[in-house]
Amino acid sequence: MPQLCALFRTLIADTDGIYDPAHYNDRLLLGLKGTMSEAELHILKQRMYQGSLSKARRGELRFALPVGYVWDAEGTIQFDPDEQVQAVVRLIFRKFAELGTSGGLLRYLVQQQIQIGVRVREGPGKGTLVWRRPNRATVQMLLKHPLYAGAYVYGRRQVDPRRKQPARPQTGRVVQEPSTWHAFLPGRCPAYISPEQYERNQARLAANQARAAAMGAVRVGAALLPGLVACPRCQVRLGVHYNGRRTHHTYDCVERRNHYGEPLCQHVPGPCLDAFVSQQVLAALEPASLELSLTAAERVEQDRAELDRLWQQRRERAAYDAARAARQYHAVEPEHRLVARSLERAWEAKLAAHQHLDEEYHRFVSQQPRVLTAPEREAIRRLAADIPGLWNAPTTTAADRKEIIRQVVERVVVDVQGRSERVAVRIDWVGGGHTEGTLVRDIARLTDLSYYAALCERVRSLTEKGMSAAAIAEQLHAEGYRPARHEARLGLDQVTELQRRLGMRACQPRIRDRQGIGPEEWWSSDLADRLGLSRSTLHRWIQLGWVQARREDGRLRRWIVWADAAEVVRLQQLQQRSVAEEARRRWIQMPSAQAIPSNQPGAVPRRPEGGA
Repeated sequence: MPQLCALFRTLIADTDGIYDPAHYNDRLLLGLKGTMSEAELHILKQRMYQGSLSKARRGELRFALPVGYVWDAEGTIQFDPDEQVQAVVRLIFRKFAELGTSGGLLRYLVQQQIQIGVRVREGPGKGTLVWRRPNRATVQMLLKHPLYAGAYVYGRRQVDPRRKQPARPQTGRVVQEPSTWHAFLPGRCPAYISPEQYERNQARLAANQARAAAMGAVRVGAALLPGLVACPRCQVRLGVHYNGRRTHHTYDCVERRNHYGEPLCQHVPGPCLDAFVSQQVLAALEPASLELSLTAAERVEQDRAELDRLWQQRRERAAYDAARAARQYHAVEPEHRLVARSLERAWEAKLAAHQHLDEEYHRFVSQQPRVLTAPEREAIRRLAADIPGLWNAPTTTAADRKEIIRQVVERVVVDVQGRSERVAVRIDWVGGGHTEGTLVRDIARLTDLSYYAALCERVRSLTEKGMSAAAIAEQLHAEGYRPARHEARLGLDQVTELQRRLGMRACQPRIRDRQGIGPEEWWSSDLADRLGLSRSTLHRWIQLGWVQARREDGRLRRWIVWADAAEVVRLQQLQQRSVAEEARRRWIQMPSAQAIPSNQPGAVPRRPEGGA
């Protein structure tokens, strides 16, 4: 400023004199006085700020209070004098303890048409109570503000100069950690909830966040244990992975793969683990079925009574507004029609609102009576007694099952035993105690079974006894052996594959009636058992022309295959060939079936003349 005044030869005056910025001495004096004024201004601001902090540390600094609180004439914090405002705030905290998520709480308030009473903070109507529809920001403020637990706090949101925007004084505020608050005075104002409940609410909100370290809120999906399954090796939670159509899911530990590029630490198929935990949860809830039925009935009646009380308060407020509008209309002189007409319209609007609210209330009562009827009590008692039936009912959603599990299960620790099918499971219950068990999962290879060595030894012993592959499969099923994917039983193909791996030849099965076939001809099923391969493979060879075969003339039209001793040896060699090398050779050479030399694995020998 002095530079600009010096440029235009403008004088500057104050209470002490007149100064010419073009002269050195006057300009120096102006600079010194400006610096001192800036320092004084800074000191004044600091003193005012420190005075505000001192007043806040004493719990006397006034600030905008959240919903449900007002300042009284003596400068202390009190409950809002409106009973309906207090009832709504208490209902919000009680329903959050029941529902567990802010989103679920917001949907409940909207569904029940519950509005939140807010005091206007500025403007001509400052202090007036207005009713507004609930929104997520207001609900989260109610759940997170320590004032509802009786604690006077100041400095929860402080200004960060780096985030301030020009010409916007309210910008730059950042939520701070409790350790950096300017003032925290517990027990200085009336409380809607206890400090312990406030801490539980904060822990639940933190656990609902979608982070790797948090359990997360209940979300859409068929998996019943997201956020609960833990890996004892990596000490992390297992993630849920769905297939493309979301029809199947697995619990995967991806800690080592994401951080070190290693394979998956472990993965467990979701349906088998969900079924195991669900069975344990239902067994744990069964002894408390009667108590659950009584608690459910009491909870339903409590909800209906509180909702009915809110409706009665809304009706009382609407009746008061209508009566007040009537008094204002009757107080005006009848001749003053300019005012009377406006008051009449306002009175009619209040009466219409009151009538509409009464109709809504009667509709609510008809749908949800305040007291449970005898059939409703009997239905609740019957459903609680049949917990498995209630669990598997079509009306019970996956989200409902997840909520039930989270009420009783704190963590599920799974430990896959190597690459085998066995999975050790430990369920940690809420409130202490745990249950251990072992479940069987599906795996890809038969060789990874925990009892693979015993299975091979048993197949070897039964084969040496002269039993056929079909008989061995029946015996293994009777003894409790199961395949890798735990179908109903071990099949004939799997037994023959085991015999091939063990280098054992299955005993020649009993030959069926040979009427109508030659001495060197076989029924296709008999030859498949003789060679130790599946019947589908032999039929594929027939279709490809790798073997000489014909159809039976009778009604069954079964395949009859010609194979002498040399042909049996060739087919055995064909079975043991490398599929990849054979495909590569056929791709390179592209020979016709007649041009394949007889010494090649895929050659079809010419049937001798005069054969049967």
